[in-house]
Amino acid sequence: MARIPAADRPAPPALRGARTSCALLTLLTILLAWPTPTPALAVIVRPFYFGLLFWFFRRTARQSPELHGQAMRLVCGGFLVLGLAFLAAALIHFAGLDRASAAFTYLRDVCERGAFLLLGTSLLAFGLMLWIPQVLANHRLLEVHFAQQSGQLELAESTRSELEQRLVDADRRAMLGELAASIAHDLRNPLTIVKGTAESLCRRPRSTNEVAEHTAVIRRNIEKADATLNALIDLGRPRSEAAAELDAAAVLREVVELLHVEARRRHVTLRLQPGGGGAVVRADRALLVQALLNLALNAVQATAQGGTVTLRARRLASAHRRGVVLAVEDRGHGLMPSVRERVGTPFFTTKQGGTGLGLSSCRRIAIELGGSVGLYPRQRGGARAMLLLPAGGPSAAATRPIEEPACLATRS
Repeated sequence: MARIPAADRPAPPALRGARTSCALLTLLTILLAWPTPTPALAVIVRPFYFGLLFWFFRRTARQSPELHGQAMRLVCGGFLVLGLAFLAAALIHFAGLDRASAAFTYLRDVCERGAFLLLGTSLLAFGLMLWIPQVLANHRLLEVHFAQQSGQLELAESTRSELEQRLVDADRRAMLGELAASIAHDLRNPLTIVKGTAESLCRRPRSTNEVAEHTAVIRRNIEKADATLNALIDLGRPRSEAAAELDAAAVLREVVELLHVEARRRHVTLRLQPGGGGAVVRADRALLVQALLNLALNAVQATAQGGTVTLRARRLASAHRRGVVLAVEDRGHGLMPSVRERVGTPFFTTKQGGTGLGLSSCRRIAIELGGSVGLYPRQRGGARAMLLLPAGGPSAAATRPIEEPACLATRS
């Protein structure tokens, strides 16, 4: 059986009155060991010495029921016999009986150096002899209990580690599921446009220019789907810095070109308002187009026939930061308060057949581009999606990621 290290053993419980008793025993021992003591001093001190020991062990036995037993009774009996023997010797001495009668002189010798002294000492020895096996048995029992508790603790730790590993595995599976759903969403948008364009192309005979126009839209969206697959393949590789200064109006124009067939199929008008001043953003073009395409396609799908979706860009400047706001506005069904609380939550959607990852994907892209994205209700119905990005230009490197300004969110 492995022994318990000293550092791991529990500290013994403190006994009430132990310090006081030790102090008094020390004082009585000093008096007994005095170099030139008077005969009366030793006669007085000895009864108190053994009486104090009897009182301490008797009180300890009463306070600790686990100490009750024959061993403790023998120890207490030994100290009691010694105390009473020396008390009787003290009484004989101070009463002068030992000088008056030889019998009392003999009795005093019996109490101090004879049978009573041997009886008390023997009782103490018997008690300690019986106590030693009990102490050893309790020690072994403590070691067994300690080993059992250590085993249970190790088992609990192993179980906890296993549960933590299961949680990590579940979290990884959830992340993989969300990643797969996000990739599916990013692929569904261009495929939706391809499907709508193909249906529009086959609906009636087209001229050569119309066929070329529809084919170009299909080709661009297939290229976008291919880029999404390449991004998935390169997910584990370090990304190269692809950020560049882009004309916000040109990016919005590209999004309009990608969506105009789908919008025309749904009888929705796309209106481009690039804004004045030539807003310039610093971003990865493919990621920016992907985010804006998500927002614009959601707006087109939410707009009724005959409605209009507006894409605009404007510069945002303050004393400490510069940025560009790219907004997509519609007059669709808008955002109910209950919907607005959950909008952007992965897998939450109000569209039939939707994945609920469009805005979540846009937010991931916005963060990667150093900006932010938000969706807000408009005062006269509809919604406004705003993508805020750092502005390009000579001081673009000094600009910080910008936050969503509340003043733009409330304008209609």
